[in-house]
Amino acid sequence: MLSRREERLLRSLRLRKHREAEGLFVAEGVRAVEDLLLHSPLEVRFAAASSSLGDTPRGQSLAEAIHKRGIDLREVGDAALRELAGTGTPQGILAVAEIPPGGLGRIRVSGRTVVLVLDAVQDPGNFGTLARTAEALGAAGVVALTGTVDPWNPKCVRAAMGSTFRLPVAEAGWEEAGAWLAEHGFRTLASAAGGDPVPRPAPARAALVVGNEGAGISGETRARADLVVGIPLRGRAESLNVAAAGAILLYELLR
Repeated sequence: MLSRREERLLRSLRLRKHREAEGLFVAEGVRAVEDLLLHSPLEVRFAAASSSLGDTPRGQSLAEAIHKRGIDLREVGDAALRELAGTGTPQGILAVAEIPPGGLGRIRVSGRTVVLVLDAVQDPGNFGTLARTAEALGAAGVVALTGTVDPWNPKCVRAAMGSTFRLPVAEAGWEEAGAWLAEHGFRTLASAAGGDPVPRPAPARAALVVGNEGAGISGETRARADLVVGIPLRGRAESLNVAAAGAILLYELLR
């Protein structure tokens, strides 16, 4: 069973300040915990599962993998697990793991390199989709500027579907991020409605900045941008969701 200390820890990790203080986050659901255990280098402290986890072969295999790794697996009731979870639907299991170092130095820059920069993106679903897209298309990392949702929010972790366990995610303000981008020879391309198409050939080193769901890119981002890029729209829609726009522009830069 979970100890009182472990219960208190799980409850506290719902809040960003406690995640930052402890250096820990919670992954919820079978898919997320599988990715954490089997496809990432991150250290798992312990896991908690309801008895229903063993009702499926996939759940049984996951429990066996946890035991083989020597990780403590605590059993709790379904209702208790839902109450401890940050998303409300933990799908029978959650795990506590260490947040990887988040500095810009984790992003490897070599030859042609594209990074995705998030300027106050607030929706966890958009964050997760953008992180998954960045990993899938071959971006070197994600930079979360000040004002962006916490990458280790349980909803962000679930939406990213394992991508943030593998792809470097750095949190920084513009002063730090701008200096790092300049040092490594990046051109900054800010995404905004009415911007120019991605140039051909695309820059060898590009930082694509996508902005807040409502306000778009900030004034500072626009001032720092080498180019303002957009997607020509032929239909009546005036704009695209930030995750959709980010995916199209990343593809253009990386294809």
